[in-house]
Amino acid sequence: MKQKILDGLNRISETLVLCDFIDLSPLGQACTEFSELGKLAREHENESLGTTFDDMAQKIESIIFEEDKDRDSSVKELNGFIAALSGKLEGMEDLSADWTSDIEPENIPDSSKSNQTIDEYDDEDISAEFIESIEKDPDVSQDFVLEATDHLDSCTPALLELEKQPDDPDNINLVFRCFHSIKGVAGFLNLKSIQNISHYSEDILDRVRSGKLAFDKSISNLIFEASDALRVMVEYLGAMIAGEDPEPPDLNINDLASRLKSVLPGDSSNSQAPEQSVAMANEKALGNTFTVEPVDSSPEVQNSPEPPFQPPQTAKRNTSSGPRTAVARKEVIKVDADRLNRLIDIIGELVIAETIVLESEETRSHYNPTYLRKISQLDKITRELQTMGMSMRMVAVKSTFMNMARIVRDLADKQNKNIDFVMNGEETEIDKNIVDKIGDPLVHMIRNAVDHGIEKSQEDRISAGKDPIAKIEIRAFHRGGNICIEIEDDGRGINPEVIFKKAVDKGLVSPDASLSKSEIINLLFAPGFSTAEKITDVSGRGVGMDVVRKNITELNGTVEINSEPGKGSVVTVKLPLTLAIIDGMVVRVANERYIVPTLSITRAVNITTSQIHDINGREFVYHQNSNIPVYRLNRFLDISDTNDNDNILMLILDNEDSTSGIIVDELVGKQQIVIKSLGEAFRHIDGYSGCAILSDGSVGLIIDVNNVIKNYHNA
Repeated sequence: MKQKILDGLNRISETLVLCDFIDLSPLGQACTEFSELGKLAREHENESLGTTFDDMAQKIESIIFEEDKDRDSSVKELNGFIAALSGKLEGMEDLSADWTSDIEPENIPDSSKSNQTIDEYDDEDISAEFIESIEKDPDVSQDFVLEATDHLDSCTPALLELEKQPDDPDNINLVFRCFHSIKGVAGFLNLKSIQNISHYSEDILDRVRSGKLAFDKSISNLIFEASDALRVMVEYLGAMIAGEDPEPPDLNINDLASRLKSVLPGDSSNSQAPEQSVAMANEKALGNTFTVEPVDSSPEVQNSPEPPFQPPQTAKRNTSSGPRTAVARKEVIKVDADRLNRLIDIIGELVIAETIVLESEETRSHYNPTYLRKISQLDKITRELQTMGMSMRMVAVKSTFMNMARIVRDLADKQNKNIDFVMNGEETEIDKNIVDKIGDPLVHMIRNAVDHGIEKSQEDRISAGKDPIAKIEIRAFHRGGNICIEIEDDGRGINPEVIFKKAVDKGLVSPDASLSKSEIINLLFAPGFSTAEKITDVSGRGVGMDVVRKNITELNGTVEINSEPGKGSVVTVKLPLTLAIIDGMVVRVANERYIVPTLSITRAVNITTSQIHDINGREFVYHQNSNIPVYRLNRFLDISDTNDNDNILMLILDNEDSTSGIIVDELVGKQQIVIKSLGEAFRHIDGYSGCAILSDGSVGLIIDVNNVIKNYHNA
């Protein structure tokens, strides 16, 4: 590593010597080279050296973007620093050791940028500069949107961790690099609004990591606000690139930029003694890597509000842990989402074609061992290709969970509640199409947990014998080929009596209705139902859990609630791993074949006609000590009953409300099916969620069992 770094510094030095400021590409090359050296240092677990090179890249950026007014002097100072740094590195055997600086102060460049002015912006200015950036380089603009989104996603969890451990150097550096990277590309694209916000945020974080500014809740709130503003602007830019005509973001950039800059002691830094300025510039340029003794130890300097140098924790490294293990880097290639979706569709068509071949009469009647072995090999390859194709669209739920962490944090602050948010299984992967759609339902459930579930005060929790700090946990795990997401809180739980009373008041149930605990709790999913005492901006409008059920049902999933009064609640969402290919049970009703997703089926049983009895005009079967409502699929589909046998086949379903049974004529077999849309013309027909091509090439309709149960009596 040492020789690679020295060679890189030599190339950068040669580039800077030949710099003429007419062609800025050599400076851009030097900036990239410093970034690569930073990555190389971090690969060898030397964060402090990596930070040094990041600061050098930042210094070159300030030269490129003319933030440094005297660029000639800055380049000379930078070259002097490189020469001094190279000499220091050549004399060191172990670059991971704790090292100090004996570099001459006059060779250290001053990279302070706190004198940058704030440009005034309005909506038209933002739109104009965004259009200009797209016209300048649409490909780079598109890449910037993707990379900036990734940076902001990484920033959120690090900020949340910093609120717990403000002196964590890894998270401080991570957040700093996020804003630093966004600022760099935004400057290249001349996105001044994004560049200014990220610039001031970066300066704040730089002072935090240098130990000159304490990371507290006020700083955290400000950086979160900056992150939110950047996300809104990046999404706005992305919508414009996509050819949409979005409304300009409702942001007061001038106010935010002013509040960010007010945190920076820019005015006081210009009035420091020369010795202090040199020491602080040393600290800034060396990325907090070297320990510099104060030049002046007089009482005036010692008692100044901003000390010459207090070495931060980021400079310290533990070198006693023995040899480090190199971590293999994964090469990542970005692929257009449309191409990936097309690939998945083609794989689906291959699965259909292969199933038709395997189930054909020609294949079934062919007993040649060699032929059957080849067919088996084809089937194996097809299944592997299918699995690989599906995995390409699988993403971890971590980013979604981190959004929930942010929501809990903000709501807890707003309601003065102390909540510990815990994530488990955040690396669990699921189809990206499902991840994109599951966010809103999770937001509703998280908000309910904070607002309704957790007690109003710590005193209430203490009086109930609980820890004063409440806990909300979200976890994801695989079960039976599906993914389960659970949200659990240790709050007040759900009181069935309160729900029943509210339901009676709203006319949802009669006062003398006899409902089980689970049936009462499921009244929460009724449209317009709410137990909130008053309407707030968090809840109380009766719009929430019915939307949750609707959205999850559209994903072929289920949701259920379990709760104990005084102990807490658990909301469980069960989803398929993918929306493209599912396991289905092919059933026959009269002369037609349909598909029931196996996710809904618990088991199949044979019953007799005499076991079916009528209660208030509805059919039930007494099975395993409980009455199960019966739904005849032929009646719902308006098909005449052709089964004249006394034996009846019934599928036991665990749907979102309770256990129920659907009567069919025959189980044809299990099959992996590729889901096809019915199209807009048939979108609103009840009872179907799509269609699929069966093994004989015919089309089979996929039954939406929840819809059948919901609309059975109306049909």
